[in-house]
Amino acid sequence: MNGEQKIKSLLQRYLAGKCNESERALVEQWYQIHRATDPADIPYDEIEQDLLTVGEQLPAARRQRWFFKTRYVAAATLIAATLVAYLLMVQRNGLSDSTHHPITAADIMPGGNKATLTLADGRHIVLDDISAGNAGTQRDSIVFKNEAGQLTYLSEGTQTGNKRAIPLNTITTPRGGQYRVTLPDGTQVWINAASSLTYAAIDNSGERVVQLKGEAYFEVAKSNGRPFRVITPRQTVEVMGTHFNVNSYPDEPAVKTTLLEGSVKIVGHATDEAVMLRPGQQASLNKESQLSVRQIDINDAVAWKNGLFRFENSDIEAIMRQFARWYDVEVEFEGSKPDIKLWGEAYRNASASQVLDMLAYFDLKYRIETNNSGKRKIIIYT
Repeated sequence: MNGEQKIKSLLQRYLAGKCNESERALVEQWYQIHRATDPADIPYDEIEQDLLTVGEQLPAARRQRWFFKTRYVAAATLIAATLVAYLLMVQRNGLSDSTHHPITAADIMPGGNKATLTLADGRHIVLDDISAGNAGTQRDSIVFKNEAGQLTYLSEGTQTGNKRAIPLNTITTPRGGQYRVTLPDGTQVWINAASSLTYAAIDNSGERVVQLKGEAYFEVAKSNGRPFRVITPRQTVEVMGTHFNVNSYPDEPAVKTTLLEGSVKIVGHATDEAVMLRPGQQASLNKESQLSVRQIDINDAVAWKNGLFRFENSDIEAIMRQFARWYDVEVEFEGSKPDIKLWGEAYRNASASQVLDMLAYFDLKYRIETNNSGKRKIIIYT
């Protein structure tokens, strides 16, 4: 069954009242996207007519407010942002049609705001366990957790000409966690799952240096004559005041730095090769220490920070690496790995089965298992 036939089959089942909950949500969200597009962009006349029929079946209030509601209901998972991306998501090589079987194992819930703060004196503070207010006091600074769950610093005095060692703090997020911190200089950092950020606990007068493992998005506060450096195990990013994302997970094939605003300089540690980025560009440092630059859709790089999974011609392994970190699960492949490419979006506040159930309609087979210790595992099979 080809892509157009699959679309027709899904629409016909919807109109006949035979869709399951996930398929029904998919069709109704697709209808909403379709109504916002130029009709000249719709490739199939029959499909367009069926979509109009779908629209007639939706209550008026639901037609008008559907997307407003989906942003606040985890069960309504948005899979793609355009008509073609929405249902023709999969490019397959030899994958057969299959019937998806409902999940019987307990579902896997998404991650949330979870992190541990390690102060300069070695104290560990589990940030998700404490209420808003004073999270810790150390020399020259007080750490606060605000009502939104964000960490921020109040300096009791900026060091100038002081030879005392500057205290360092580290925020570590687990798999299934993320966190946001405002550094003492005013720089804001969003830290993705399974990552850590080490930084000065006070705003000193010299250059600003942080160390990153994993992924983080930075909005660097401007400070004349004071560069800001992000050091990862394989490269250094040098900036003044700018917005950018760094993905340096060790299990990814390359370190990727994406610039949204301003300018940055990327320096590879192995070769000292350097490149400058302009807004909209992404630098990629591969395992062979080769640096390359390309123009990209910046929304792909910062989707995680905006509460989304976003796939752009992504293979199943790349997607499952994101799933493993966000849902804190192991992922295994049984047999040959599916040779598929996916485009689209899904909200990160959805459960794992809600996202996988949508993908399963397009011939992605999976099951969820739980071992004796309660650890979850997603198994992808052919």
